[in-house]
Amino acid sequence: MANDVSNLIVYHEIFSCEKVYEPEKAWMDIQTHDYFEISMVIAGNGINCVLDQAIPCKVGDIFITPSNIPHRFFLENEIETLTVRQLRFFPDKDDSVSEKLRYCNGLFKDGSVTAYAMLNKSMFEKIRSLFDTIEKEISEKRQSWQNAVSSNLLLMLIDVERYIDSSIKNISSVSPKEWSVVLTAIEIIKNNCSNADLTLGSISETIGISKAHMSRIFQELTGKRFTEYLRSVRIEYSCRLLRESELTIEEIVKECGLRDLPSFYKNFNSHMGMTPNEYRQSTKLTHGKTNKNSNIFKGEKIMVLLCDISENLQKGKAKIVKELVQQAINEGADPNQILNDGLLAGMSVIGEKFKNNEIYVPEVLVAARAMNMGAQILKPYLAANGVVATGKVCIGTVQGDLHDIGKNLVKMMMEGKGLEVVDLGTDVSPEMFVQTAIEQNCQVICCSALLTTTMGVMEEVVKAAEAAGIRDKVKIMVGGAPVSQEYCDEIGADCYTVDAASAADAAVEFCK
Repeated sequence: MANDVSNLIVYHEIFSCEKVYEPEKAWMDIQTHDYFEISMVIAGNGINCVLDQAIPCKVGDIFITPSNIPHRFFLENEIETLTVRQLRFFPDKDDSVSEKLRYCNGLFKDGSVTAYAMLNKSMFEKIRSLFDTIEKEISEKRQSWQNAVSSNLLLMLIDVERYIDSSIKNISSVSPKEWSVVLTAIEIIKNNCSNADLTLGSISETIGISKAHMSRIFQELTGKRFTEYLRSVRIEYSCRLLRESELTIEEIVKECGLRDLPSFYKNFNSHMGMTPNEYRQSTKLTHGKTNKNSNIFKGEKIMVLLCDISENLQKGKAKIVKELVQQAINEGADPNQILNDGLLAGMSVIGEKFKNNEIYVPEVLVAARAMNMGAQILKPYLAANGVVATGKVCIGTVQGDLHDIGKNLVKMMMEGKGLEVVDLGTDVSPEMFVQTAIEQNCQVICCSALLTTTMGVMEEVVKAAEAAGIRDKVKIMVGGAPVSQEYCDEIGADCYTVDAASAADAAVEFCK
């Protein structure tokens, strides 16, 4: 029968992500599956890492991913959450209906590796209802349930296709299949690094690929030669043993699959900048710096800590920033100095680099996570000292629009400039913007929109501010993909900027 889909296999799952996105490590954690996926974000913000591309995602975003494409959802930071609802299916190749499902109704004819859509509020509810229907059919398995599931899947694909914002193509020369090969090799290395016989040849033979091909694609994907990566994994394993065990250096060399003591000392010193014994001793000292800094005057020591806070914030090392902020407090540093010369100084560098296209959204997100972790430690001390923000802004995505990645980015940049930001979230009415500005005594209202259909709400915000009699007291900023300077002028708003860093600079000027 042409429409018999009795062999259709579909799974439904709702899962919460636990791993935080780290740009330099994400490619080691992404996974390959042999099924097709339709994934919709139903709570929180995060990152969908597809091959080597980090795609910010939020509630209402939906991703369709074919089989054998390495990818994974990550948390944006340790504070946020990310919950994803997912349908996984294995359609029968021989059936015409399943053939449409298999190629996702033609979405991947151009060779894309993932398609995604940012849904508006009404379409989000419609797709969620289709998920509910499919989940019910799968769980109850009533007569002809597979036909019902396939029909709803096709309907979902048709609806989503109309909202597809972009198709993600593989921008590297390494194919998805080669990605899977390299990821398999990495998994073998991580699980068997103590095996002294583990080599490029042995792994290539296990996977069924030539040594030359494996060597080429491994370096192209990871940026490291195979031997360098294997050595670094073994050195990192030796660091763990030095920290957590009482094994002798000779025993550690053997345990890590390394061949001789002299080369271990040479490689360890090259990798860590110290000998194994020095490393073992340093881990027994508080933050490994007690002796090193013991002769530094208190003021100099605090300046070193502030520089460390700034540098680690720029690298997105949230846990280290948190520890350094606490250490600076313990050393007697002024909380305002920690904020200005440590945290805000680091975010200022990030803002400039982002403005100059030297870094991109994922790097800003991890830096902002580090900023938030440090600020949490600092907040009670700032309050006790009576430190006040340089100004106050209320920000939100306008009514009818659920997208907040751009809005969140602007918020982070503004907080990085020392502004107090009242975040109203998404789907914010004009009345709520104005009411918040009045009640919270905000100097700036900041409106964001991603959908062209919701831009008109920004003009309503301007009119609501005029009607409330606060237009001369509050500046109104607008931004988002469809917004322009011409539109800003047309509706009578005060400011439009092309990026988040410029928006933060403008808000600071308005608050002076």
